[in-house]
Amino acid sequence: MSASYYLPRTARRLRLTCCLLLLTGSPMLPAKSLPAKAPASASATASVSAPAFASRQAALAALPPLMLWVWERPDDIRSWLANSARSSKSSEAGDAAGADLQAQRIGVAVLDTTVLLRDGSATVRRRQQPLRLPPEWYAAGNLQPKAPVVPIVHIDMARTPHKPALNERQKQTIVRAIAAAAKRSPSQVVQLDFDVAHSQKPFLADVIQRSRIALPDNVALSITAQASWCVGDAWLADLPVDEVVPMAFRMSGDVKRTQEILIHDGRFPRPECQPSLGLSLDEQPWPDKLRSQRLYLFNRAAWSATPMASWSVRLGAFLP
Repeated sequence: MSASYYLPRTARRLRLTCCLLLLTGSPMLPAKSLPAKAPASASATASVSAPAFASRQAALAALPPLMLWVWERPDDIRSWLANSARSSKSSEAGDAAGADLQAQRIGVAVLDTTVLLRDGSATVRRRQQPLRLPPEWYAAGNLQPKAPVVPIVHIDMARTPHKPALNERQKQTIVRAIAAAAKRSPSQVVQLDFDVAHSQKPFLADVIQRSRIALPDNVALSITAQASWCVGDAWLADLPVDEVVPMAFRMSGDVKRTQEILIHDGRFPRPECQPSLGLSLDEQPWPDKLRSQRLYLFNRAAWSATPMASWSVRLGAFLP
């Protein structure tokens, strides 16, 4: 039984498959034929025939209160996940495995796909590095439905002189990458990580609108957000997303004002930015009043090199 998420060998096979598709002249998706919204009965993972959650609201609510962001590096988070399950009542034998997964207090949001926008092109790259996960999260070599694993699609934009054109082809590539990652998501949640300038917001908004159409109704769409978007900017409120994760670290704009708000109120003013929160281990101290229903935690180092014991009490103060 495998306990690794996306082994490099698998990634090499995927790259070869992509190359073969390009060589055979696979056409781009026409602008007027975006993927139709899939029926609710469509599979959310490659290994199961029926969705584990009937709605995206249920899928999102089932995520643990602490999610570890795992970026592109070899890592092993099993020590963080050991003994992290909530105490839960016994369930029917047929749903015992699902109940155990639902009892997890810690999950992972793992970089699954990177889309590089450069000039007028868009290059898709799958995860290259292995991630060690608990073997009990697997069944028959695949992640079980309801396993608290959220795939991330990260958009990387080239800088001058190769700033992206933000054209139709690039939009379609991102939407397809999000839809593909969602099919690999055992949690039925997919996260988009896209940092844009003010002038690029319409492009991101259109990508999100199209992604929601392309995703099945029972798959939740989560996005990361700059802290400044959650202070005075209301543009996120109209986007069809199920979760906004404001990143209260490496902030830009009026950082002092944002910090004062978090210190005084313990949360961002915009209501869509309040249920979830993103913090980084390397930016301390965190405001004492900070509270969140779900905390996403960033670590510049590998999680395998970060002892959980030194953080458990501090993290517990932020969680329900």
